[in-house]
Amino acid sequence: MMRQGRGHLGEYQLLTGTPSGKTNHAQVLHLSLVGVSTLYATTASAGPSAALLVGNGFKDGYNLGIGARAGVTLPMSLYVGGTLMYHLGKSDSTPFGDVSSRVLYVGGAGGYDISAGPLTVRPNLGVGFANFTASTFGVSASAGKLAFWPGAVALFPIGNLFVGADARYVLVVDATDVNAFSLFATLGMNF
Repeated sequence: MMRQGRGHLGEYQLLTGTPSGKTNHAQVLHLSLVGVSTLYATTASAGPSAALLVGNGFKDGYNLGIGARAGVTLPMSLYVGGTLMYHLGKSDSTPFGDVSSRVLYVGGAGGYDISAGPLTVRPNLGVGFANFTASTFGVSASAGKLAFWPGAVALFPIGNLFVGADARYVLVVDATDVNAFSLFATLGMNF
């Protein structure tokens, strides 16, 4: 039967189940790791933020992309925001005329901020509207579809500013051959 002591040693005995005077090093290490991980589990910067993105979509029709992201990280590390991306696409000249395509998508995004040392890593999911425009021989056509973009962001703080990388895969509902992986550099500010 375990004897309950007084003060911190008695509380330690209740937590760990070790008798007075005997230390279980594995349990002390476990409690220490839990304490340290709790420090890193907090959000690096709760509050509003905005960022510019420049990068590439790795499929014709996407190619060079520019955009913006704005949102707020809540105290419980949840991120809620929106994204606007425009991909310049591709243009080709042919003897019969120019052929071009481009993509614009806009929507909301949600994620969870995880502190990893100085970095903030944010797995996220965006959902919104994607518009594809194609021009062939002077005739232009456009189609809008529901789109999802799962991805992750890694951010490195520099005072109130941050730099980072944003990777995502754009999935367009009920469309053929328009899904694409995109990678962006990002520069933003926490307010």
